[in-house]
Amino acid sequence: MNKTKPPYLTLALIFFSMLPVTMIVPVFKDIIKDKLGGDNLMVSFFMSYAMLGSFLFSPVAGYFSDKFKNRSLFISIFSFIDAICFFLLANSESMFSLQLIRFVEGASHIFVIGLLLALTSDRENDSENKTFYKKGILLGIAGMLLSLGVGVGSPLGILGKKNPLLPFYVASGLMMTISFVSFFFLKDYEFYFHEKINFTKWKEAFKKNKFILIPYSYNFIDRFTVGFFVTSFNLRLREHYSLSAGEVGLYLSAVLIPMSLLSYPFAVLSKKLGSFNLMMSGSLIYGISLAISGGIESKQILLLVLILTGLGAGVMFVPSMIFCSELAPKGFNASVISGFTGVGSIGFMFGPIVAALLEIYFKANFPEQNYFFMLSIFFGSLEILVVLATFPFYKKIKENS
Repeated sequence: MNKTKPPYLTLALIFFSMLPVTMIVPVFKDIIKDKLGGDNLMVSFFMSYAMLGSFLFSPVAGYFSDKFKNRSLFISIFSFIDAICFFLLANSESMFSLQLIRFVEGASHIFVIGLLLALTSDRENDSENKTFYKKGILLGIAGMLLSLGVGVGSPLGILGKKNPLLPFYVASGLMMTISFVSFFFLKDYEFYFHEKINFTKWKEAFKKNKFILIPYSYNFIDRFTVGFFVTSFNLRLREHYSLSAGEVGLYLSAVLIPMSLLSYPFAVLSKKLGSFNLMMSGSLIYGISLAISGGIESKQILLLVLILTGLGAGVMFVPSMIFCSELAPKGFNASVISGFTGVGSIGFMFGPIVAALLEIYFKANFPEQNYFFMLSIFFGSLEILVVLATFPFYKKIKENS
């Protein structure tokens, strides 16, 4: 095997495996509310159950692939299971079965994407070409393709314009194709084993540098607000602005695509401008834009504000991870970054549920007010508050860096 050739297939599969994640988002209303008679809370649970499955089974995926020394076979198997889940979601006749299948789908998908990223890491560390590899460039490209897949998947919601089940069927077919391609063409590389990560090791890292909590706070709030964006905000676009599934996909992509495309440039700029600076400024732009978005009635102006929201997300997305890595004590980087992603997953899991419950509360207690504007102000303000709360530590962190 040529160890210097870039893993084009692995990178392509990362991109295509992320398309189904947001492809189905614009038709949540059609499936959960219109077809099964659910409410906004059920839509939020639909997203949260997938995140719960991902959160619980992420370490399981790594354990089994390491134990049996095979990543490509597990990618193929769980892509197949994921494909079946998408098909069953489209044909579910009860809310219970829908949510149960969604949990399994989330667990299956984390096997696929988690092991594709592990495969990329194996190549990064196994390659003999040190001019390109072993510098983090390959993992940076993989991360960009991952977020780009999320951004590009959203406009594909237009497939549900006439038939809301179609995005689920296309997602199923896509995952089935990935399963067969992985089985016949994807190859494993020499395994690269990271040091075992556990809570004791993370606690030791935290004792060495308590400032680790700062990027953790940012990532939790960021993912928490994204949970609101893909559920409550998504429904708002469908019901208040009367947008079609395709139009909703376009509006969601106005945030997701700038975020993904700007990730790499701002990762490079973070070396010159400082990762903490970019993390704070990006969060401010993101928070202010998100806060005012709920009070805008003009669809054209809303689209511009969402693009600005995506710009803010792009500015702070990767620098927050870089900042976290910079704060990690020597020898604890894997544990600290693992905690960083885990905190983000928890935020994404609870964001949709809190948004739905707050929406119920605002509707009941402030019937004469624009409850959704209040909701967007709440989530946007969290971003602004975390910047204000951490700014006093700026000078101290700079002195210690």
